[in-house]
Order: sequence, then C-alpha cells, then structure tokens
Amino acid sequence: MRVLVTGASSLLGSTVARQLAERGDAVSCFQRRPSNTGCVDVLGDIRDAQGLRRAAQGNEAIIHLAALVAPRPAWSDAYAINVGGTAHVLDASVECGRLVYISTPSVAFENVASVGEEAEEARYTGRDAYARSKALAETLVLERMSVPTMILRPHLVWGPGDTQLVGRILERAEQGRLVLPDHGRALLDTTYVDDAASAIVAGLDRTGDAPEICGRPFVVTGNDPRPLAELVQGILTAAGRTQAFRSLPAPLVSFIGRGVGRLWPNDEPPLTLFAARQLSLSHWFDQRETHAALRWKPQVNVDEGFERLRSWFERQDKKTLR
Repeated sequence: MRVLVTGASSLLGSTVARQLAERGDAVSCFQRRPSNTGCVDVLGDIRDAQGLRRAAQGNEAIIHLAALVAPRPAWSDAYAINVGGTAHVLDASVECGRLVYISTPSVAFENVASVGEEAEEARYTGRDAYARSKALAETLVLERMSVPTMILRPHLVWGPGDTQLVGRILERAEQGRLVLPDHGRALLDTTYVDDAASAIVAGLDRTGDAPEICGRPFVVTGNDPRPLAELVQGILTAAGRTQAFRSLPAPLVSFIGRGVGRLWPNDEPPLTLFAARQLSLSHWFDQRETHAALRWKPQVNVDEGFERLRSWFERQDKKTLR
C-alpha cells in the first residue's frame, strides 16, 4: 500500500512510518523537517492545503499525526494546525481512499477520573488549547468523513527518544521542579511507542475490511495501568537519575498550575492547571473493545518498556563517551 504519514518527525509518527516500511508499504512522510525514517520525505506545512494535496497524490491512504503539542500554545496556532490542518487532510483523503486520524483521550476530559472507561464523545471545551483544538478536529473528522476513517486516541505514548513525557519528567527533575500530586497515587494507563504505532498500523488495515467500526473513536493503551509515582520513578531509574520528586496536595498543585500557566512568559510552562488536574486523577481504560475492533493487542508492558528505555539511555551514554 502507498501511505502518506503526516507528522513523521515525531516519535510516534516516525515509528509508524518505519513499521509500515518494514512490512513492505511504500511510505512518504509530510512534515516541516526531515523525518530520518529512511522513507521519502516531502517537506511542508500542514497549514498549506495545496502542498499537502500534492504530497497526497498517488497514495492510497493517509495517517494523520501532525499536530501542535505544547502545554500552552497560542489558540490561533493550535486552531490553524490542529483544526485547519485536519480540514486539509480531510480534503486530500478524498483522492486517497482511506484515513487514520490520531486524536487523544484528552478530548473527552471533564475534570473527573476515567476508571475503566471506553472512548467517550469528544466534548472538551475548557481552556487547554491542545485538548480543545483536538476535540474540534475530531468532531470535524466525524462531520466530514467521506472515506473509510479510523479514529484512534493513544494515551500517554512514551519510549526511547521521547521528548514529551520522558523528556519533561527528566527536565523537571534536573531543575528540582518535579512535584507529584498526592504522592503520585493516580493510576495511569500509558502506551509504549511500538505498541501505539502497531495499533495505528492495525487501524489502517481495518479501514479496508471493517466498515462497521469506521468513524468510531477508540482509545489505545498498553493496558497496564500503574501509579504515577511508579511511572516517574521507573523513568528516572532507566535514565540513571537519582533525583527525588516531592509530593503536594492535589488542590495545591492545581492552584500552582493555574498561576504558573497564566503567568509563564512562553508556551512551555513547567505546569498548567490542565496538567495538574490530569496528573491528580486516575486515567485507565477498558481495552476489550479496542482489541476486538483492531484485532490487535499490546506487546510491551511497563516493566519491559522501562528495560528498553534503560538500554537506550546506556547506548546514548556510550556514544557520548566516544
């Protein structure tokens, strides 16, 4: 199959592109900088409708991962990239025939815990620009869907080279700003990057033989929920770090997040109210419907992911010493 992957310079996007190429698909990647995947790169901006349409020509499917992910982006940028860019992908997909849209469980966040939930309606309307723009984009996909379309919501994707979850934990630890709400008791489902990518590949395949599940969102996780403190400590240990984290009551962390999120001078504040609330509440999901729909199951549990992460950090340290 000839597949266009948008956002292939990201950890998840590049892993998806490589998995597709490894099984024999002809993969091209559309993003602003080289993907370093070994696949054909078509450099461009998702806000450029004509450039995206040209990149999509001759492909049979699009996997749309490109997005603006930041703790506090400008709303105009989040909307233009996450909503406007998705509109351009929907237009281009008409000529391709299949679409896999990558969303996030945050689109259904309502400031309460998710305990054994399945994918719920994209309804987030709060102040977080990323979650709100992704909710609007997912709604747009449902409204304008004209080809077999799979909507997948990977949750907390991590692994070697991750600059989001892993990178931010290590950065906060080095700065002495690693604080967890309520001793990190919240139970969180995460997804190792190889599993998230293989779920997306499975979703692409199911657009061809399962029309009854197209147009429905599915949350994707590693199905191995752990307390936040255990996840953070596992990442610190894998990286060879000895920094400790502090605990504060969840209401106080939320108060700090609200103030810091509003007053921080750029789009990367160390904490926002949205992040504080998400870290304070358990988020784990019933994966039975996802497994059945995709004919897929995760292969890397959290402990195996920590071991792979540790090995990767050791290799990076050896390269540094050369």
